Amino acid sequence: MIAVLVSGLALAGCGWVEDIGDSMDPSNSKERHAETGAEGKESELLADWVPDEARDVHVMQRTTGSERLLTFEYDGAVPQDCLQIEVTGKPTEEELAQAYATDLRTRDSQVEEWSTEPTLEADWWPVGHEAATTHLCGRWWVSADDGTFHAFAAEFTGFGQE
Repeated sequence: MIAVLVSGLALAGCGWVEDIGDSMDPSNSKERHAETGAEGKESELLADWVPDEARDVHVMQRTTGSERLLTFEYDGAVPQDCLQIEVTGKPTEEELAQAYATDLRTRDSQVEEWSTEPTLEADWWPVGHEAATTHLCGRWWVSADDGTFHAFAAEFTGFGQE
């Protein structure tokens, strides 16, 4: 009976079989790429703050949590909706609370329940780059240098801590 159900779903093309296969992937991260910000948003890969005109977008995402690394090329400035922090690489608890309040994933939790350093790795992510953060775009720690943007999204670590 189960074999018939799985076969029927596969033939129906609903994607359920692919989801099962993906959940059996032993890795805890996945790298994805989009040619543009618009393409990445259309596939729900990217946050709204990423400019549609962004190019060569790379995302490393934790499949078992909320942490993300992001890089892209863009000739413009950090979006105005993002919060510029006072001290590069060291957002205050108040700055984090203000930015996190604007993000669906972080707005109902405490700042202390979110990581402040990435644990994911990618060839294109400079180790320790969070120290270059100049802006917070929701839960994203963002920096830009000569048209190359880097950002990481915090990992939830709190589960009921006060």
